[in-house]
Amino acid sequence: MAGFENTVLGFIGAGNMNGAILRGVLGQGLVAPDQIWLSNRHAEKLEPFATEGIHTTTDNTQVATQADLIVLGVKPQMFPDVLPQLAGLTEGKCVVSIAAGISSDALRSALPGTLVVRAMPNTPLMVGVGATAVAQAENVPADLFQTVLNLFSAAGAVAVIKEEQMDDIINVNGSSPAWFFRMADVMVRRAVSVGIDAQTALTLTAKTMEGSARLLLESGKTPEELCRQVCSPGGTTLASLSAFEERDFDGLMLDAMERCTRRSKELGK
Repeated sequence: MAGFENTVLGFIGAGNMNGAILRGVLGQGLVAPDQIWLSNRHAEKLEPFATEGIHTTTDNTQVATQADLIVLGVKPQMFPDVLPQLAGLTEGKCVVSIAAGISSDALRSALPGTLVVRAMPNTPLMVGVGATAVAQAENVPADLFQTVLNLFSAAGAVAVIKEEQMDDIINVNGSSPAWFFRMADVMVRRAVSVGIDAQTALTLTAKTMEGSARLLLESGKTPEELCRQVCSPGGTTLASLSAFEERDFDGLMLDAMERCTRRSKELGK
């Protein structure tokens, strides 16, 4: 991957997501630690990064001043406090927002003259197998936009979508890991309740999820086809899926996805 040779990267916020992106580019050797500036309001969260040679500060304006490409990794509720700090310091630079609900137009309005890219990564970036959706950004030069894509592909898969789809994509890859974790939690707790060792249940559950994901990606079959493939007539899987039908699992999922999108739109207001 190219595009980082003469680029200073800035990260505002030292939470899980920014930390995962940062470690992805370091792990791939795309940048050296001294090419990175990282800020966070709590100094103790910066200490592990500082020991690796990354420039750290509690002053967001220092990151905005030093960096060429800045990732805004703070919660949407913090944007009214953070954006005014950056105004006037990011003109001609690229700011990448990973916050739900905050539109590119809103960011450009708050940061005049800034090249804005909006992205929705997910927590599996923390282990290098994330999935990030990046909104098309016609006003951003193609080579710079590719650099942003490279930033996220260092820790997983990347897809480019339309800006107007960003509030809906969050329920596909942004919030959805929590649904899989919730399902795994139920499966493990049930196994433990009948005497199965917790670590054994967790390992088998997680590896089954991992294998199912690979099968879905590599088999060339649809989710529906793979589901049928697991189901033997009169067997245990069909018996279990009858509960999904009786409890309207599809309706539950669609409701969860709609609530996710609705909340993303509320956060942008």
